[in-house]
Amino acid sequence: MQSRVVRMVCWLAVCLPGMAMAQNLLENGGFENYRSCPRQDNLLNEAVPWYNPNGATPDFYHQCFPTVQMELAPHSGQGLGRLFLDVSWAEYLATPLKKPLVADECYFFEMYVATPTPGKYLNGTMGAFLSEKPITSSEKGLFTADAQIIDNALTTSIPQLRWERISGYVKAKGGEQYLTIGSFKRLPVFLGYFYIFVDDVSLLPIEMNLGKDTTLCGRKSTLSLDATTPGATEYRWQDGSTSPTFRVTKPGTYSVTVTTPCKVLRDTIKVDYALDFDLGRDTTLCEGQTMTLKVTPGLPPTFRWQDGSTATTYPVRQAGLYTLRVEQARCVATDSIQIRYVLPPRLNLGLDQNLCGAEVYTIRPDFAEGKFSWQDQSEAIVRTVGQSGFFQASVSNECATIRDTIRISYGDCGCVLYTPDIFTPNADGQNDVFQPFGCGDITITSLSIFNRWGELIFQTTTAPFEWNGKYLGKTAPVGVYGWLIHYQLNQGTGVLAEKKRGALSLTR
Repeated sequence: MQSRVVRMVCWLAVCLPGMAMAQNLLENGGFENYRSCPRQDNLLNEAVPWYNPNGATPDFYHQCFPTVQMELAPHSGQGLGRLFLDVSWAEYLATPLKKPLVADECYFFEMYVATPTPGKYLNGTMGAFLSEKPITSSEKGLFTADAQIIDNALTTSIPQLRWERISGYVKAKGGEQYLTIGSFKRLPVFLGYFYIFVDDVSLLPIEMNLGKDTTLCGRKSTLSLDATTPGATEYRWQDGSTSPTFRVTKPGTYSVTVTTPCKVLRDTIKVDYALDFDLGRDTTLCEGQTMTLKVTPGLPPTFRWQDGSTATTYPVRQAGLYTLRVEQARCVATDSIQIRYVLPPRLNLGLDQNLCGAEVYTIRPDFAEGKFSWQDQSEAIVRTVGQSGFFQASVSNECATIRDTIRISYGDCGCVLYTPDIFTPNADGQNDVFQPFGCGDITITSLSIFNRWGELIFQTTTAPFEWNGKYLGKTAPVGVYGWLIHYQLNQGTGVLAEKKRGALSLTR
């Protein structure tokens, strides 16, 4: 099948992308904006609205003025902050929120940190504190606030100057309007001082919204639904898929459940199509066949086929691409279907055959316009047969499948078991074994040899059914021997168990 050709033009009002992630409640969380380009240390206040909450001297650096103090590239963008921690010296970054937090609502905090001296990093001290009023001090010491976010994951084994994430959830008491970042548990001991860089700070509401119920233009229009939620641990859509996003390709109701450590969110959206029609899948027809394409009932009257005609049906009598274009206001939908014609397959296995004795017959199929196969899964197309039976084959293509059968029969002239009267086991390569054989409908099951006194001297029940003229590993003497052969005879409607006796002469 060839690929479908589909073109859709949507109404402007409904061709919107999926919902974006929740808005960061921090302004300038990536330290990108400044009042004046910082050209020295201790200029956090240039990164508005960030400010210094105590008497220490936090830093703000930006690539507008490169400096060796900026020991690594920002996590993203061009700016970053830096804190210095020492005995009795604690630096902090503080900023107001864009709006107060709502009581009992969940929020996701995240920031990236890096240090040039990871061996001095104090695990379980760095974090973030959200408060209703700003915390300030003219002193340079530790804020011992009960911070909602404290890092307990990073250790002194973190790589040097590599950005690491500190994150966590906050359930608001309500009214929190200020964020302070720094150490809230303890400060370094003597000679344990270290710097820590901070970038990409965010505080996001734990919320998710798929948007309002939507109407798209044509049947093949698509819509991307985005359920991305800060810190989500699992996404589950109505079909069981687990991606944060879902692409809508047909009308229906779509729902998602998002699990976070703080709460579970659910949302549903209904998607309709204004011009809901489909000409069907690309189709292959046999030569001489026709089909009729139809306009879906209820479509607006403004439509036309690829040749400009406006009938509600369109007869197809030859191969080609057939297109229906429908308009309604500013919505235009076009669907196409590719029609292909192929010749019907041909197959001829030949006439039925009546064979005699040990005759065999080679079936040479005459076929075209399709793929050939035997019913019994035989791999060779040309096959030689030597037994009665019905042999069926087929030839298939996208148009049709045809079958033919040929009958092979040994019944008209009788099926005979042949045995030699004499054999000469002298290793001259001629007539060295006694070996019976029969027509294709005979299956030998055992061969027994007796001496002149009726003693059994040889017997086999497996092919090849032959005697080499030896008894107990030695050459049997010249003389007359008796034989007994059991065999099965295929009679078309059944199988007969038969046996035959006779004599043979062993000479040299």
